[in-house]
Amino acid sequence: MLRSVITLCCVLALAAIGSQAQSFKAGFVNSETIIKELPEAQQASAEIEGKGLKIRDTLQMMQKEFETRLEDYRKQEALMSAEAKRKEEESLNGLRMRFLQYQETKTAEMQQLRENYLKPIRDKVSKAITEVAKEEKLTMVLDKAAGLVLYSEDASDITFKVLDRMKRGGK
Repeated sequence: MLRSVITLCCVLALAAIGSQAQSFKAGFVNSETIIKELPEAQQASAEIEGKGLKIRDTLQMMQKEFETRLEDYRKQEALMSAEAKRKEEESLNGLRMRFLQYQETKTAEMQQLRENYLKPIRDKVSKAITEVAKEEKLTMVLDKAAGLVLYSEDASDITFKVLDRMKRGGK
C-alpha cells in the first residue's frame, strides 16, 4: 500500500516536472545485475554462503541429535520412573533451547556479516551511479530491480555503463 502511494506521488511529481521542464531526463539501472556481475560482490556472496553453510551444518547436527534423543526417550519412556522422565524432559528441553539460541545468534551474526560485506559495495555502486548520471545529464535514475520503474526505454538503461565503471575502478 505504501509503495503504491509512493509510486503515485512519483508519477504526479514526474508529470509536474515534465510539464514544467523539457530537459527532464531519467535513467534506470538494474541493481541486481550490477551486484551479480561485480567481482567483489560475487566474492562477498561466496564468503557469506560458505559461512552460512557451516551454520546450517551445525544446526542440522543439533537437530539430528535432538531428534535421536527424543526418539530414544519415547522408546524408553514407558520403562522410566517419573524422576527419570522429568530429568530427560528437562535435558531435551535444554537441548532444544540451545538449538534455538544458537539459531537466533547465528542469524543475527549472518545479517551483520552480510551488511559488513555489502555496505561498501552498495556505496561504490551508488557513487558510480551518481557519476554516470552526471555524465549522462540525467535528472533521475530509477532502480528497475526495486520495482520503482514507472516507464523506461532501453536507451535510458545505464546498468552496463555503471558496471563498466565499477569494473574499471573509477573513470
